[in-house]
Amino acid sequence: MRPAAGTYRSNRFVQFFFAILAATVLLPVSALAQSTAPQYGSDPKATESYRKSMEAADQKIADEVKAHSELMKNEEYLTTQIGPRLTGSPQMQAASQWTLKRFRDYGIDAHLEATTVPHAWYRGADSAEIVSPILRRVPIRSMGWSKATSGEVSAPVIFMTFKSAADAEAYKGKLKGAIVCMGEPATLPPASEKPDNAYDAVIPPSRGVPTGPAMNFAEYRKILAMLADSGAVAILRDSGKSNDLFNMGGASRNAYEPSDIPSAFIAHEDYSLLYRLSQAGSVTMKIDLKGTFSPGPVPASITVAEIKGSEHPDERVIIGGHLDSWDLGQGAVDNGTGAMAVLEAARTLKALGWQPKRTITFILYTGEEEGGVGVRLFLKNHAAEIPKMDAVLTHDTGTGRVFSIALEGLYETGPLMAEVYQPLQEVFDLRPVSTRYFGSSDHVAFLRAGVASYFCVQAPAGYREAHHSQTDTFDKVIPDQINEGAAVLAAWAWNVSELPQAFPHHAEQKAPEF
Repeated sequence: MRPAAGTYRSNRFVQFFFAILAATVLLPVSALAQSTAPQYGSDPKATESYRKSMEAADQKIADEVKAHSELMKNEEYLTTQIGPRLTGSPQMQAASQWTLKRFRDYGIDAHLEATTVPHAWYRGADSAEIVSPILRRVPIRSMGWSKATSGEVSAPVIFMTFKSAADAEAYKGKLKGAIVCMGEPATLPPASEKPDNAYDAVIPPSRGVPTGPAMNFAEYRKILAMLADSGAVAILRDSGKSNDLFNMGGASRNAYEPSDIPSAFIAHEDYSLLYRLSQAGSVTMKIDLKGTFSPGPVPASITVAEIKGSEHPDERVIIGGHLDSWDLGQGAVDNGTGAMAVLEAARTLKALGWQPKRTITFILYTGEEEGGVGVRLFLKNHAAEIPKMDAVLTHDTGTGRVFSIALEGLYETGPLMAEVYQPLQEVFDLRPVSTRYFGSSDHVAFLRAGVASYFCVQAPAGYREAHHSQTDTFDKVIPDQINEGAAVLAAWAWNVSELPQAFPHHAEQKAPEF
């Protein structure tokens, strides 16, 4: 899961910008859908019959997952035998081939759909050291697709603090030969703060009256352009996590291309140390970033499986999650859990032997972390089928229990969602449908294409710490909670597939430009 786009105050913007930058195709829809609310439920007896039938089916789905789930077995293989899965890497391709086999092992029709990305990127053994005014080794990790330094380089450290592009102009001509630290240290949430959901654990919601104007992407691009021409030798960023955890995101302005300047994260504690030292006097560091690139394009694949519909086989109900991950940990909760929940949902529905009225499609995407290359590939390959894509649900915020589904601004679909959702509430004890807009994963590309698309809202379950960090590992997975999430996915897909009326489409939205 990458942070959703929007406007942030300067320190938050700096902290997450590169994770956001590549995701422009997945930015929030700018307006509510245009179609009118469907008049479903006019026959009370038919409505009640549907609800009772779906509640019984959803309970059978929950029972099947509890009795025979293979999710944890699959999750362990994915994270332990294959490991982290950067888009374009051999590990990601191995994961795609393995998930293809797993779907077929379960008797489900499946195939890969392939594209290429301009370059794979391979992490090297990075190093850093403060050499004055103190001596201290500093753990450091290159940002994704960061170019390497020219061997070990020694340079003064300059903290570049700004709230607007105009503020950044003051640094023009002063950064040549410097290691540039982007912004003051992040303000971390207190350990006592308990976020409502996993998304808020990564990006806390804004509260109260803003203390100053927010920066938009156009302004930030000016800053990036200035930095590209500044002659700086490297950029350092605060990981913004506690307990010496790293963060990760893309360094390049153009996905899958080498960055303009070598860029890296250091832990929040070390970033804060650098800042305090710089307030007292000059600071010098040595850094050596060693990432390398493939010489040219490399393959990237998505796994697509389906259970064919009996009455409306040309209509699709889609559930999905991204299989790719960042590479500091094992890609366990971002998003091995979501991907394996989709695989388990498919196994469950096939094991029950039911044939849905509409085709249920299961997608394991690639490149979600770098701009949604996988979902865009699917929409391109199936452009003619978009009008018949009924509804989409994405699982992408970790191992925590799914306790709601976000309506994602599609209020006119509320009556139909209520019919689908009420049986889920009864079986899984869910909260009401969430009216929050999250817009931070592959489903947003479907939203922009006019398809009704929704997002699983999950309990935090350690997501703040694990997200994009080295502690995103198999031991963080909570079996009961993620298995229930798989059951929710399967039950939602089944309920939508059996609904008498299809979900309405809305006007296609263009992705906003920088």
